[in-house]
Order: sequence, then C-alpha cells, then structure tokens
Amino acid sequence: MKMNKHYLSAIAAFFILAIVASSFLPVYAQTVARAVAVPTLYVRTIAEDDEALETGIILLGMPPSTTVQQNKLGNVPWPEGVYTRTDFLAQFKVIVSYNGIPVTARMTCEVIEKDKYNPLKAKQGSWENLASLPKDQTQNFVCKYREGKPGIGVIDVYWVGPSATSAVSNVGQFIADYVLVVTFSYTIGRTVVYGTEMQDICVLGWPLTALNAHVVTKPDGSEHWVFPNALGAWVSCEDAALFEKNLLDIPIPWI
Repeated sequence: MKMNKHYLSAIAAFFILAIVASSFLPVYAQTVARAVAVPTLYVRTIAEDDEALETGIILLGMPPSTTVQQNKLGNVPWPEGVYTRTDFLAQFKVIVSYNGIPVTARMTCEVIEKDKYNPLKAKQGSWENLASLPKDQTQNFVCKYREGKPGIGVIDVYWVGPSATSAVSNVGQFIADYVLVVTFSYTIGRTVVYGTEMQDICVLGWPLTALNAHVVTKPDGSEHWVFPNALGAWVSCEDAALFEKNLLDIPIPWI
C-alpha cells in the first residue's frame, strides 16, 4: 500500500518538532530551578550610634553662625565649643550566615543620600509640596568590615567627604538622611552566594543636644567626642537635617 506523501510530511514535521522541543526542555527546567532555588546569605546589622532610633550618626562639626542664631533662634546660646566637634565614624554590628552557619564573606557598600527638593509646580499636584531626591554619595564614605569570628563582627563606616575644617564651600549641603546598603558575597565551589542589608546613617552638622557630651583621648593624643543622644528630641533624621539646613540658610532646591 502506497502512503500519501502529505502524511509523510506531517509525520516528519512532528518528529522534528519533538526533537527541537526536547533540546530546549533541559535548559528551561534548569532556568526555572535556578530562579526558584537560588541560595542566599543571611545578613543582619544593628546600628550602634543610636540603637533606640536604629541609625548611625556622623557629625560634620559646623554650628550655625551667631547671626543665624539671633535671627532664627532668638539668640539662644550654643554650648561653647561642643557643637564644633566632629564624629566621622558610624558603626554597625553584623552577622553573616549561610544555612544558619556564620561564614567569612566579602563586603561591598553603597551610600545613597536621601535629600528633599521642591518639584516644579507645573509638574506636580497641590499635595506634592516636597519630593525625595536620591543621590549616590558612595565616594564620600569608606566601609571597613572587621570580623571577631567568621561571619560575626562590626562594620565601620567613615565619612571622608568635606567637613567644617575643609576648604569646600557649602559643606552643609551634605547634611541629610542616608541609606547604607551592604552586600556580602560567599563562594561555594563555582557558585557565588549573595546577601544584602540596609541601614540608616544620619549626617548632621552638629549634635542637637550637648547634654553629657564627653571627650575621649585616643592613644595618639587626639580627641574623640561621644554624645549620648546626638539627635536630641528629634526622632526623624530627615526632619533634623532640614532643621539644621534651615539654620545654615541652605534652601530646599527646585528641580
């Protein structure tokens, strides 16, 4: 019996399609498996500078001038010398673990400034009086990860940008609320496993209370100031930063 050529073509096309599909199935299955079951590191950080508000604090050492004090604060005096002191270090406790076991991993960090600006009124609703303006300020910080045991240690974050003692004008522009993002990587065979954590850093020009401020002498003879409550009665770094910028006559920008 002679078979119809149309049937032969259909059967051949079916087998070709089956072969092509079978070649893609392992790749597809592998892709799906990777998307669902990618291992990750567990990263947990705790701010040490202000554990109540869970934020790191850095002080640039630049109080408002006497003229600004008189115009905006009713000539309320600032404690002599205390508000010109600096603190360029924010610290965080950290644990890094994989499958519940602390492991030694490599760390990178990024720091984003969360500043405020006023959108152009032609592009906003009446309720949008202020908006956030994220800026990458990683270049102004240096992060150091120091282990006590594998996966357990501290992160020292140093401000290396302009301060009140530098020649850079308008240093007050750096007063703001910052987002610190630390990323850890750990290699298992040919696989690199990652974990990420976010923290807050509050950069102020001066502490908002000098109550019980204390100076510590370092081994090299220099001084380090510590403040029990640098944010004072403020519970928001963003609001505290806007308050200090206002005293420094730094306007909210239009964008």
